[in-house]
Amino acid sequence: MSLLIALVANGPAAGLSPTIEAAALANAASRGFIHPTRLEWPGGHALWFATPASPRSSGGCLVEGRRFAAYTGTVHWKGLTGEALLRRLLREFSRPQDMPLRDFSGGFAMLFSQGDEVWLFSDAVGLQQFYATCAGSVISNSLYLCRSLLRRPQLNRLRAQEYVLLGSNHATETPLQEIRAHDASQMVDLRSGARSTLHAAADWRVNRSFATTAEAVETLSSLIDTDFEGMLQAFGPQIGMALSGGFDSRLLLAALQRHGIAPDLYVYGAPDDDDVRIAAAKASELGMPIACIDKRQINSARPPIDRPLIAGNLAFFDGLPVDGVFDRGADQITRQLQMTGGRLNLNGGGGEILRNFFYLPDRAYSATELVGAFYSNWMPRAVPDSDERRELHEATADGILGELGFESGTLRTRARKLPRVDVELVYTLFRLRWWMARNNTIATLHGAFMTPLAHPRLIELAAQVPLAWKTDGDLEAAVITRLAPAVARGPSNYGFDFSRGPGAAHRRYMNATLVRPIMIRRASARLRRLLGRNPSIPSPAEWQRAFPLPAVDWIDVRYLTDSGQWNRLLTLCALLDDGL
Repeated sequence: MSLLIALVANGPAAGLSPTIEAAALANAASRGFIHPTRLEWPGGHALWFATPASPRSSGGCLVEGRRFAAYTGTVHWKGLTGEALLRRLLREFSRPQDMPLRDFSGGFAMLFSQGDEVWLFSDAVGLQQFYATCAGSVISNSLYLCRSLLRRPQLNRLRAQEYVLLGSNHATETPLQEIRAHDASQMVDLRSGARSTLHAAADWRVNRSFATTAEAVETLSSLIDTDFEGMLQAFGPQIGMALSGGFDSRLLLAALQRHGIAPDLYVYGAPDDDDVRIAAAKASELGMPIACIDKRQINSARPPIDRPLIAGNLAFFDGLPVDGVFDRGADQITRQLQMTGGRLNLNGGGGEILRNFFYLPDRAYSATELVGAFYSNWMPRAVPDSDERRELHEATADGILGELGFESGTLRTRARKLPRVDVELVYTLFRLRWWMARNNTIATLHGAFMTPLAHPRLIELAAQVPLAWKTDGDLEAAVITRLAPAVARGPSNYGFDFSRGPGAAHRRYMNATLVRPIMIRRASARLRRLLGRNPSIPSPAEWQRAFPLPAVDWIDVRYLTDSGQWNRLLTLCALLDDGL
């Protein structure tokens, strides 16, 4: 949803290079971003581009004399978005820290100036990323654009390993040493280069408790209902969303149905997939058409992957998507369909705040234990150097502590037990802020896209709900039922009707999952290998023909166990290739 490029002359790269700006403009134009609005200040300027062929689904940009504001991403507040939102912000607020940003819904990166400081900042969760390169003189919400300004970029081995094995980076460092992501907790003044905390970790720890499940359900349902009312005021009724057999898409549909909105529905998978059968049945019951999209079928009818397609996918998916770019075209086609005609596309990402995302019993855990429970599902020897292997585990634990605002960097700090409320916040401040934010940032380059369940106020309250109400799905099922009983009724992927709540079979399954010790979960990849269920797999021949893997010494491909790891490895190598 639009592109932003800021060029600044402070810091070690004082003085703007016309060559760098020309290269940035060329990269933008190659993806259809043309005719930018120019925003100027002493020592720098920014270029804001509307979404190609879909201005309605762009972010927003407004210039009023010396004052200006612009953003990428998708956001609404008090029923306002786009220029209307920016006009109100410029009228009522002098600085970002004066804005009620925790009441804003959506993910955005915003440039804001009343004529003096020029502030760049993001939403409270950090769902819209931006990057700096060329010694900080170029800033953009496009990692791929930043890469285009480099010749022979240097590999950051730690972050390369993290990307391949975990699916995303969880720090300001990226796999390319010359590119850094912005720390979502901070704002930066582009005139002086000064940084200050805007979204403190302590702000997420609210003093709120719930006496009963009914009180929690009513409070959370009311918040979601109010937020969707504002969203519809801002964007109107033209909305699309994927429906599956799970909790979160059903919750989105319930919130829309409560306001009389019938969104454009689609479901991904083969006709006999559970998601497709359940979603199609629910849509039919509600009298809604639904498009069933089988990506495998789409890809089977398309030509094999070749270098031009890889280059095009790198551009479309902004260099480093969480799934990689080795795809014949189905992923790109479906992404474009999601936001066709400028409609707002919704995704249920973040809904796990209403459940027990880590599937852990209700007690305190250390950062090291959380890494073992959730971030160790890869063969250790995939990282051939034992010191680097240890460094990846330690960096992940330190990243968790850093996002929570705690001291890190030692065995003691990594072993410190975290209160359960903080464990719940790890999902938001670590998983969503980095993994989901990368996906959201890519999606909003192409249109209006939101994950409305990752709302700051909803996150705050959900972290305070007793875990016993969340683990089996009681809480989210009750919220869906409270918003729209007709949407809640019927089968689900979880084996029970949401309107009736979890049954005994589901509770037994959850209990069996929760009792797995951390040490077993940490060793799960190796145990599956011993049982013959986790074999090494070669790179698909089609991918290797299109892009033969160059020599790498930072990953041992003999220990890659799924196609996603291979896809990300080849994607990163392709991004590093100056020939693409």
